[in-house]
Amino acid sequence: MGERLSISFEGAARTVTGSRHRLRFGTRSWLFDCGLYQGHRDEAERVNRTFRFDPASLTGVVVSHAHLDHTGNLPSVVSRGYRGDIHATPATADLARVMLPDSAFLMQRDVEHVNRHARGRPPRVPLYTTAAVEETLARMAKHDYHEPWPLDDRVSVTYYDAGHILGSALTTFEFKSGARGFRLGMSGDLGRPARRILRDPEVHPGVDALVMESTYGDRLHSEAVATERELAEIVTRTAARGGRLLVPAFAVGRTQELVASLHALIERGAAPDLPIFVDSPLAREATGVFRMHSECFDDETRQAFEAENGAPFGFRRLRYVGSADESRALNDRAGPCIIISASGMCEGGRILHHLRHGLGDARNTVLFVGFQGEGTLGRRLKEGATTVNILGEAVMRRAEVAALDGYSAHADRRELLDWAGSLKPRPRTVFLVHGEPGPMEVLASALRERLGVTVHTPSLGQEFELWN
Repeated sequence: MGERLSISFEGAARTVTGSRHRLRFGTRSWLFDCGLYQGHRDEAERVNRTFRFDPASLTGVVVSHAHLDHTGNLPSVVSRGYRGDIHATPATADLARVMLPDSAFLMQRDVEHVNRHARGRPPRVPLYTTAAVEETLARMAKHDYHEPWPLDDRVSVTYYDAGHILGSALTTFEFKSGARGFRLGMSGDLGRPARRILRDPEVHPGVDALVMESTYGDRLHSEAVATERELAEIVTRTAARGGRLLVPAFAVGRTQELVASLHALIERGAAPDLPIFVDSPLAREATGVFRMHSECFDDETRQAFEAENGAPFGFRRLRYVGSADESRALNDRAGPCIIISASGMCEGGRILHHLRHGLGDARNTVLFVGFQGEGTLGRRLKEGATTVNILGEAVMRRAEVAALDGYSAHADRRELLDWAGSLKPRPRTVFLVHGEPGPMEVLASALRERLGVTVHTPSLGQEFELWN
């Protein structure tokens, strides 16, 4: 009998944030992703500080991509004694260099705000410090797509392009014990075909077991043409009212893709030529990382990038807002405009100030272009809340609220099924993660019916033996 191989689901189990999965092979263990759980402050504080294992005992850490729900808690692992490498693609490592310091800064600011209004409660401390971030970044080991690398003397890893965000990776682990082998695939977040900027998701060689996301396991996204047509209509009617379009958007991936779409619409006269402000220092820095990694672009984007002096990331009508004073000055600006600002779920960042100022104006539109997690301000607004609390102030919503799911960077049900069905040979077992229970169960049923595979929807902390 060979060494026991198991996987335990330490995060993103029946929820869409906080991805964290532990692999154990004999006496060694590795962590795949270590993301922040994002939700109500007290719950997030509890979840993000809780580990069911000793980080110092880990043999290695492997990450799929740079979004904070996959990497944002890495500094906690390091500060609790982990001393090994953190493996990532080059673009993921470079994005982490702008995203993790920003995360630490926002945590510090949030803690200061909470402590000022503590009213006798014990003061909070940040989840981690900038020193922990610096040590985390120093541990990054970079690996290109399609180039196998040794995680251990009997474990090799290969990255493939997931097409989700810049540098995102589908990850395959190959475990060896004597003459025997076992292949495990980890989707991370699976992207979508035929999107702007990035290449389509690859189909990696077949695996024995697959861990796959299920964010949109129960729904289909709108086609790209229909999505851009609806975006043009939203911009047009908002401008006709003399209002501003407020777009909460994740600083990495979604902002760049939305900017590219607006650029194309305005250039061909399908939408009014409004000034566009990206009010997110992180988005500006992330866009700089995009400029460094044109090798990740699809052919069309790369050719335009090279021929048009950086379009679509820096075209003439776009302005990246820098200081907090410049951000506040946007509230006094007259006339229609488009403001894209983080965070995407309205749980922090400069978008909160724009919502507090603009949500009560019926001329304005708030446009959601990504998933809104349960319990977030974005989810409440999207579901029709008429009064919400923003930065301690009750704000009545009079603005139009619209949503476009076609800009999601996550594959929908059909795309997930098609991708899993393309694996040759097909996996014998699939574990669904990174999804709420309803969508997850819908996708599980479809996978069983179409592919004839065993499908599990793990609970938090549940461990499965893969091989022995």
